[in-house]
Amino acid sequence: MRADRDTFIDQIKQFDTDTLRSLAVSLYDELSQLRMIQFENERISTEAHIQFSELNGKYAAIVRENEELKKLLEKEIEKNALRTKSIFGRKTEGFPALLDALDNPEEEPVDEDTAEDAGPAKERRTRVIDFESHKGGQGAGGGHTKKNPGLADSLGKLPRQIIYDLDVDALNEQYGENNWRIAYWHQHKQLMKLDTPYYTQVVYTPVVSVGLEHDLFTIPYRNPLIDKSSVSCTIIADILYRKFALGLPFYRQALDYRMQGIALAKQTIINWVGALVPEVCEEVYEFMTQLLVGYRYTQCDETYIQVNKDGYGPGHKSFLWVHTSSELTDCPPVIIFCYEETRGTDHLRHFFREFLGYITCDAYISYRVLEEESGGDILTTGCFMHCRRYFAEAFFVQNVAAMNDDELTALPETKALLLIRGIYQEENKLKEITADERTIAREENVAPKVDAFFEYIHFLEGSDNVFSDRMKKAITYALNQEKNLRRFLTDGNIPCDNGHVERVIRSYSVGRANWLFADTINGAKINAIMYSIVETAKANQANILIYLQYLFEQIPLRRMRGDKDFMADMMPWSEAYRTYEEKKQQQRQSLYGQLFPEPERPRTPRKRDRNAGMPEGNGLTA
Repeated sequence: MRADRDTFIDQIKQFDTDTLRSLAVSLYDELSQLRMIQFENERISTEAHIQFSELNGKYAAIVRENEELKKLLEKEIEKNALRTKSIFGRKTEGFPALLDALDNPEEEPVDEDTAEDAGPAKERRTRVIDFESHKGGQGAGGGHTKKNPGLADSLGKLPRQIIYDLDVDALNEQYGENNWRIAYWHQHKQLMKLDTPYYTQVVYTPVVSVGLEHDLFTIPYRNPLIDKSSVSCTIIADILYRKFALGLPFYRQALDYRMQGIALAKQTIINWVGALVPEVCEEVYEFMTQLLVGYRYTQCDETYIQVNKDGYGPGHKSFLWVHTSSELTDCPPVIIFCYEETRGTDHLRHFFREFLGYITCDAYISYRVLEEESGGDILTTGCFMHCRRYFAEAFFVQNVAAMNDDELTALPETKALLLIRGIYQEENKLKEITADERTIAREENVAPKVDAFFEYIHFLEGSDNVFSDRMKKAITYALNQEKNLRRFLTDGNIPCDNGHVERVIRSYSVGRANWLFADTINGAKINAIMYSIVETAKANQANILIYLQYLFEQIPLRRMRGDKDFMADMMPWSEAYRTYEEKKQQQRQSLYGQLFPEPERPRTPRKRDRNAGMPEGNGLTA
């Protein structure tokens, strides 16, 4: 480089002034060009840096958004799993029945008619948790099923039409005359229905001619239900039974009546119901309410009802509060529905203003407020069914299909559910004993199971394990409700859960799915009255249809007589009603039995009967 520089200096020494000037200008132009190139490169570099910074910021934002979307996706997957389980899967109320014992799985009774081939022995292994194949029993713990009478038993109690299916000519042709006899008869039963179960009752009242002048006087007649109306106690009972026991809306009933040739319009039905239910049934409803408030042990829950003309905007939901007597007491069961426009505490304050005792309920804050305001006169007890539901939901969001038995067993959700199942297994053994015996048995057998459950829940709370949001909610619920959940151990009349009232609500929900809403507030109150009466009758094993007939027949009759204090006889467990129901059943047997007189049983034709009418001398002997 040094030699090149020296050579260049020697060369320019030989240049004249003009040449040097020209060379300097050329070098200056090249230098300017290079500076422009440098400036352009710096500009491009700056822009590239700016763009890089912007892209880097956008990338960071995309990463953050992606993380948020992942969290949202996980939550949606969780919600969808729960939603799918709630629609297509088994309900969580029966979840303990879905959990097999870890060491000694309980065997279930097998229906030989429906049992399938279990396959090779090596494939018949029991999973700790089996959602699809395990049969749950009644109640939370399973194993307690209620036997209902079969169809054959029912057929034996109905009126009978006897038919002897005998074709003598066909038998003679097939087997030969005088070559067969009737050994015995086979019996085949079919359930039949009369074509027209309705009839018209015509009441004639005389017009009396009096004295020599023959003055005419009409003996007045007044329909005891609605004057100058065609309604009767049997038809209004039929309408109410089909609406509130079977869930058949009024417009469908009107269609059914029309199909049977009865022009009974929907509006006529609504008018009858709107007039008669408050007039006849409201006093029964109030009497039942007073009985329930006088009990010491009750259960409560609430559900929604939509009322179109309630003064609120579209989509507003009113509520039906449901109060029942404890399922474990010896008192006659009473079930009360109460319509309220809101879910506020005011209803509880009003309904339980004279109540002293225990209320089994969920963790809704209004019950806690009621307990605090009562000063200890009212104590709320918790619901293990709700507690179990939280853990079941936490379990359902797990990918259990990809887990083996050991992994399933190791889940804290599984352990919590198995501990709750143990509580129900011991509790279900105490259904048929007295309250005092149940209290003692709970102290010996149930309390240790409850202690073990809460000991494990406290362990989970203090552990460093990472739980799902559902599991965190389950643990929090159990800890917050521990005092209330333990309270049933102190009194044998207190149930361990609120399943009884939820089963009552389920009957109402089936009807609501058909009729959808109440048009007016008065209609909502009528719903509350009728569901109270129907469900109370059902709980007392009364024939609902006959019981409704009893109310609409006897209450107007008692009032016409001037009777007072007869409401006790109107209860579905009263001796007066039981006698009435028995007589009604007997009358039905007698009435319909007369339609089918019993024929004479055919006998094998005698020889002389077979030879009758034959010409003499044909060679045949008698």
